[in-house]
Amino acid sequence: MEFCPLLPDLTGIYLSVMTESYAYASIREMSNTADHYFPMSKVEHFSWCKTFADIMGRLYPQTATVMSKSGIMTPSGLDPIFRRFFITILPREHVLRIVDIYVVEGYKTLFRIGSLILCLSHHFMTPEDFKDPDNFWKGVRRITHSEKFNFEACMKQAYGSSGRKRYRSRRSFPRRRFINKLLAYNEKWAEEFSSDQYLTLTARPLGFVEGDIPIVLAKKSSTRLSLANFLPTSLKSTKIELIFSSNTHGKTLRTFYSRCSRAKKTILLLQVLQTNATIGMFASDTWHSCRNVYGDGECSLFRLFPDPCCYHWQHELSDSAKNMFDGDDPNLNIKSEAALGQFMMSGDSFISIGNNQQGSSGLWLNEDLSKGSSAKALGFNNEPLAGSHLLEFDVGLVEVYHLLREVDGKAIDGCEEDIWKGMFD
Repeated sequence: MEFCPLLPDLTGIYLSVMTESYAYASIREMSNTADHYFPMSKVEHFSWCKTFADIMGRLYPQTATVMSKSGIMTPSGLDPIFRRFFITILPREHVLRIVDIYVVEGYKTLFRIGSLILCLSHHFMTPEDFKDPDNFWKGVRRITHSEKFNFEACMKQAYGSSGRKRYRSRRSFPRRRFINKLLAYNEKWAEEFSSDQYLTLTARPLGFVEGDIPIVLAKKSSTRLSLANFLPTSLKSTKIELIFSSNTHGKTLRTFYSRCSRAKKTILLLQVLQTNATIGMFASDTWHSCRNVYGDGECSLFRLFPDPCCYHWQHELSDSAKNMFDGDDPNLNIKSEAALGQFMMSGDSFISIGNNQQGSSGLWLNEDLSKGSSAKALGFNNEPLAGSHLLEFDVGLVEVYHLLREVDGKAIDGCEEDIWKGMFD
């Protein structure tokens, strides 16, 4: 694929919300006919958006006219449908229902349901909602999340009721043959339009939920944009929520472990007092006092300010890592790396991620979170996060965030258990 705006959010849904068996079956289905589900290039993406605008103009001319004047009938204006797959405008249960239909019907789902939702929302929106695309989509979200919005009635109009009345109440919609013909016709326009457009799949800043304790270190959107770039693909469509702040909860590991006990994946940020830099680490497992190494290769080390950069763990063993083992063992693997302290280590007197032959860590904090150190760690191949001139430093504010799914606002650690998992093991 050259360009596929839908892929990141759909990947996030399948990997963080759907059960393993559901994701496997869906991916197997989509892999056979990818063009039935995704635009395969920038030209195809623009053609999809233009075709959607044309269908809206034919089926719902009044709605389309108002939307066009507001700049919504453009490729960027239609992002909530053709880039975000309804995640930003519909409740979680409705998005998952659409995913079910999407697996069967493919891209036509976006056209059919998207056009109907916009038409129904238009009748309840105010002139203020049509100032610009941002206000418009906020208005759509306000309506679709209200108690009066009847999603079942919407689906009935899109696909008809079941049984003998299957198609009696369904609104007319173009057949796939006609949509394909219109897509092909609009590709010429899309080629000319795309030549003047610089469109990339740039990351969006992570959203955040702020409670009684104010967020400090991740408050700036530029900081959350860097975090979005640093996180694994399946976690990019998430929000962060503060669960530990040293300003509020104090600087003790006991409190730190307690506050983090129910969060499996967390982002820890800290302030380096000497330079006012912000550095941190992403932990793939729950922080707790433990004699053994834990976590996995999703762990990462990073600097957010100044000069944002991230160091992900690399699967290959370095020569220096291999030399730490006696003899030539052909079975050295990820577990061998973990045995070297490459991932998470923590006890009653410290927490850390990464390790090296000298006994230093990629990032290490002492028992009262007041002192820290950072050195090059095996596997991460990172530079000292606070600077090569400052291997040890004083720590100011420490904040820890857990991740919430954007599709429903629930913690990613609360994903439903796959009851079929392990059936054939």
